[in-house]
Amino acid sequence: MNRTITNEENEQLFHFCRRHYVYHYDVQIELVDHLASAIEEQWEQNPELSFDEGLKNAFKLFGIHGFSNIKKQKEKELKRKYNRLLWKYLLKFYRWPKVITTFVCTLGLFLLLQLINQTMWFVGSYVVLLLFATVLYHHFVFKKMKLQIVPGKSFLLADQLQNSTQVYIGIAQLPNIVYQVFNISGVKAVENSLILFGISFSLVLVTVLLYGQLFYIPKKIKEHFIEQFAEFAL
Repeated sequence: MNRTITNEENEQLFHFCRRHYVYHYDVQIELVDHLASAIEEQWEQNPELSFDEGLKNAFKLFGIHGFSNIKKQKEKELKRKYNRLLWKYLLKFYRWPKVITTFVCTLGLFLLLQLINQTMWFVGSYVVLLLFATVLYHHFVFKKMKLQIVPGKSFLLADQLQNSTQVYIGIAQLPNIVYQVFNISGVKAVENSLILFGISFSLVLVTVLLYGQLFYIPKKIKEHFIEQFAEFAL
């Protein structure tokens, strides 16, 4: 019968990961799995090999930056995963039947911009309202979105939730961007019907995208966390 990693040795592998500056539990799980498999493969060839020696050999396979590279890879995987979810969520609003609502909102905004003939002020007001809404979000909603985790545990997935709700930092740049666009194109140019429709389309698109980033994605991350690590959620 082939020798396998015991529960005590498994705990030593977790401790080994922490000693090498891997603090996220979900990353530790992946590394421990790799290390355990590498050690057991060595035992198939040499059952008398000690656990410590097997661990030392397994660690060499990762190289000097092996652990940090795996962490970076895991971060990229999570980012890609939730970016794909966000785009799928967004595309729902441009497919049947939700596209009807999206089109009606875009058309209504387009007609309003034509009616008031004050595109620059309208867009400026929208940006200010957006900034105000994100301040309220940060102070009142953000705290509720945070994952409540048992003390002493850190998760990369929880960090992803934190990052997904930091979008309001980018929103703070919108006033300057909007000003530059109007400054370059000129106020009269943006009164063109085609450009007005483009502005209306963009405002609706940004609104849907922000809602997905601030509410839909955090909800999905929390669901995935509870599915995978229910014992660590409070």
